[in-house]
Amino acid sequence: MRKIAIVSGKGGIGKTTLAINLGYLLHKKFDFDTTVVDCNLTTPHLSVNLGLYNANRTLNDVLRGKARLEEAIIEHPTGIKILPASIELKDLENIEIGNLSGILQGSNSNLILDSAPGLGREGIAAISAADEILFVTQPYTTAVVDIYRCGKIAEKLDKKILGVVVNYRKGFKHELNDNEIEQLTEVPIIGTIPYDMEIEKSLAAKLPLHVYNQKAPSNVNFHSLASHITGNKIKKESFFNRLKNIFKKEGRLLWGY
Repeated sequence: MRKIAIVSGKGGIGKTTLAINLGYLLHKKFDFDTTVVDCNLTTPHLSVNLGLYNANRTLNDVLRGKARLEEAIIEHPTGIKILPASIELKDLENIEIGNLSGILQGSNSNLILDSAPGLGREGIAAISAADEILFVTQPYTTAVVDIYRCGKIAEKLDKKILGVVVNYRKGFKHELNDNEIEQLTEVPIIGTIPYDMEIEKSLAAKLPLHVYNQKAPSNVNFHSLASHITGNKIKKESFFNRLKNIFKKEGRLLWGY
């Protein structure tokens, strides 16, 4: 089973959004059994971004030894599997994040680890628990330089670096280009997610982008990244499925459902 940590040097880069969309596609569209784990205990966003606020069991309980790993995994109505962190402040008590690596060894699923930003204890714990590292950045110097520092830590911990995903690219001249980003990070770019208002709408709807609007321009980019990670080609939808979807759409317009 693969354990891939999604890592950024700072917050607000789009790490959790990438984890949700990649986790959904891997699990539902690429037959790659996957669970997304919220490793950001102090400021958890994974379950909130999916509209799940009252988990009976969380990663905090697993770290305390009060629940088994499989007991804390939740299946979202869309089919994505997540292991949430508690949003309750009191649940930060008596937590040893250093135990994360040992706990995740018992997983029967591939894991996408939504890391805490930066190189604090939580961020290092997620990198340590993973076998592979996927960096995410935005095309600006401060965000990119942070990836260089995180990359050096990953190298010291002998982790396989998959590459870097450039998020929120708008195509302006003041943005760093791909060559500049690769030179600064010393990591190859394996994916680019362009700025897409549909991503923001999907976040507001608490849904993975493919579920909210699979025709969104950036959905193609998420698919390409998932294809790269698994080594599997993107499945083309059959003619009959396309026809069925057209009839379903017409039915909604006609009958209002």
